[in-house]
Amino acid sequence: MIGGRYRLESVLGGGGFGRVWKAHDESLDVSVAVKEVWLPSATSEEEHAQRLRRAEREARNAARLRSHPHIVTVHDVVIEDQAPWIVMELVDGGTLAELIARDGPLPPAASRLTWPRRPSLAHQAEAARPPAPRGGDQGRLR
Repeated sequence: MIGGRYRLESVLGGGGFGRVWKAHDESLDVSVAVKEVWLPSATSEEEHAQRLRRAEREARNAARLRSHPHIVTVHDVVIEDQAPWIVMELVDGGTLAELIARDGPLPPAASRLTWPRRPSLAHQAEAARPPAPRGGDQGRLR
């Protein structure tokens, strides 16, 4: 149980910066995605605290992009056992590779995801999303 309310159910994917879980929000009774963020080793407690603050700040910045149609909505950030966990919208659907295998190549307009103009925000949004684009319920990639 993460944050006293998010019950981890299964691993959706992972990479060099963490692992994404399908989880259940026991408080709201809904499914969510929870990213377990792996912080690099710190040389001191202060350095670790700085990395935790940065992860929280990046999650808050990603949450501000919630109206973007191609970015997964961030709902919460929880610090559990000195590690950040980012709670996000769970996008039901397959991976981008599965979508292309099933439906063929994407039309040109769908393959050009519009990112925010500031590279730092694009990077922060990237850090908070699941490891691969997923096809949502309305054929929209997130």
